[in-house]
Amino acid sequence: MKESTEKKIRTLKVFKVIVIIYSCVIIALLIHTVYGWATGTYDTNYVFLASSAATYCATVAIYEEMKKKEAKKKQE
Repeated sequence: MKESTEKKIRTLKVFKVIVIIYSCVIIALLIHTVYGWATGTYDTNYVFLASSAATYCATVAIYEEMKKKEAKKKQE
């Protein structure tokens, strides 16, 4: 059981790192898209931006759910 708890904590930490990295990527994509709109210098891929944002939202939702489950298990 101790190994299982340690594994979940590692998984939670990995998800936290993924969410942080993904946040930076989404911010960069938004800046890239807005700059493209403002200057008109290059065509931006709106489908890629939308799918990345949807994946980011799903990743954050999974991370939050994992945090809640971990908190419940610690309380018990």
